[in-house]
Amino acid sequence: MKKVWKITLSILVLLIIGSLWFIYTPVDLRPPYLGNKIAEKDFTKGKALVKEIQNAYGGKENWLAHKTGTYLQTADWYEDKLGVANWDTIPQRFQMTAILGTDNAEFTLLNGPNKGQTWGVEDWTSFQKKKGQKIITPHEKYQHKLVYKNYWFQFPFRFSEAPIIAYAGERTVNGETYDLLYATWGSEAANRKYDQYVLYLDKQTKMLEWLNFTVREKANFLNITAQFTDFKTINGITVPFNQYISWGKPGEDGHKLHENRYESIQFGE
Repeated sequence: MKKVWKITLSILVLLIIGSLWFIYTPVDLRPPYLGNKIAEKDFTKGKALVKEIQNAYGGKENWLAHKTGTYLQTADWYEDKLGVANWDTIPQRFQMTAILGTDNAEFTLLNGPNKGQTWGVEDWTSFQKKKGQKIITPHEKYQHKLVYKNYWFQFPFRFSEAPIIAYAGERTVNGETYDLLYATWGSEAANRKYDQYVLYLDKQTKMLEWLNFTVREKANFLNITAQFTDFKTINGITVPFNQYISWGKPGEDGHKLHENRYESIQFGE
């Protein structure tokens, strides 16, 4: 009996250790092409690709010249069985105005229990707007949504803020071969603090069609993919009107988490 108890205890200890290792060890999205150390030629090629990407989307100078981007979006988390959406209602509709090149933005909620409320963030401080006046009001949930929704809207022009960017080889998804671009912070290898991005670029257009990324803020082991579709050009800037988010890498047919549908987008003050 004691032997059985010892074996059971040993198995439980191993399971706990394995679970802790899985939870705390950051998933590493670096494509095999990069190896353990990024070659200088791939840093050089990566910088050239950044320029090509931003030119394909309309050009960074042209984008910044508009100063603001305003859009109406429906964020649909389906049934949200995992309870991770953190919106007031599902789906959540809102209209956002982003100050291009910054994290500053504000949005008005268009449905749900707080319909009609306008919230914003300026220099990472949240505020509520009432009768045209900004009232500093701490609101962790809305501040998080504002910053991240703003960043993803500007992603083709903002990801280049990462200090580590390199060409990362090729990968074929659903019969199409893409150029890969790797971007991260802190260290080339995975770390617990900073996210990793692997951009899948159409070889001819240089448009971003797939993005494999981490969410270290939520969990080190998360490995998520965004697919971008329905590209349209607005005021000289090309944008995807649909974003589909799912578990795993591109082409793995992972469980679909949510989608962002842009109903309208406008650039300019």
